[in-house]
Amino acid sequence: MNKLILILFTFSVFVSNGQIEKSKREESLIREILIDPSSEEIKEVLFDLKKQDLSPKNIVVQDSVLLSNTNVLYILSHKVEGNKHYGVVIIPNRDDLKKLPVIVFATGGDGMHNKFDVTQDFNHNAAQFPSFLGEELDKEFIVVIPSFRGQQMIIGDKKYQSEGNVADAFNGATTDALSFLNVGIKTFSQIDASRIAIYGGSRGGTVALLASSRDKRIKRAIVVATPTDMKKLYLLYPEQFKLLFFNDLLMGKITEKEARKKFISISPIYFIKQLPMVQLHHDKNDPFVPVEFARIFIEGIKADKKSIDIDSYFYDEGIHGFWNDENYWKRVQDFIRPLLD
Repeated sequence: MNKLILILFTFSVFVSNGQIEKSKREESLIREILIDPSSEEIKEVLFDLKKQDLSPKNIVVQDSVLLSNTNVLYILSHKVEGNKHYGVVIIPNRDDLKKLPVIVFATGGDGMHNKFDVTQDFNHNAAQFPSFLGEELDKEFIVVIPSFRGQQMIIGDKKYQSEGNVADAFNGATTDALSFLNVGIKTFSQIDASRIAIYGGSRGGTVALLASSRDKRIKRAIVVATPTDMKKLYLLYPEQFKLLFFNDLLMGKITEKEARKKFISISPIYFIKQLPMVQLHHDKNDPFVPVEFARIFIEGIKADKKSIDIDSYFYDEGIHGFWNDENYWKRVQDFIRPLLD
């Protein structure tokens, strides 16, 4: 019996030491990924992203819904990176055939949010759809709303499951957003592809910045409570984001170099030079994304003298958003109004 106990104890120590060594190796790998990139690395990432195939494929108009403001919501599917993907395009009900500007709406969440209820979010204070644009503008803009990979998009009693890995919540989501934008442009002749804005909150704000840094057709980005530096986000929430950011590396599915390029690609702070005009909103006491993320981003823009200006606003509601501020929606609407010209 004593011999058995000794064997079990020895085995336990061996397993424990093995786990410690594995943990040390993982931490070492992650530390290498987190080193700030050089300008050459950033250029290489941008070059690779430009090679992505975002062309519309296998487009199907699945259904349409008449909204309360008489605009029409269309549900479309298409293929992106081999995955069947869904999204929504809202076309204003107008008598003329005038081409209209577009605003892309990028939803929040992260790799744990596998459902997106369009009906609920359209009527939630955080989105204010279909009155998001206000009565004055809801007939002047086409709204494009991609779901993201792995998400189930819900509209009333209907459900549409986008394929792909829901944990690919930043880089993959940005690819989905740009690909679905191209689907909308190809499908609806009313869209003016030279007048595009993008709006997003939380993860959606990160996607909005990444998308607008990759696509010069996007002229204005509105971002709300947005993580702008993924290194800081990981260091703030290492347990939550370890697998989300580094699972493929730790599982041996990709190399360290590939993981580093992927991690660089999801951090908007590295792509300030590529951005259009930005309007930023952040709560001073946001409990999830500290206001430091906004401050650092603004400092980065100001430090880059060749970069764009940023229109920034800060709020005092102490939540991950500030939907009750009466000036908030007016600021958003005023920011996109020049696209009507």
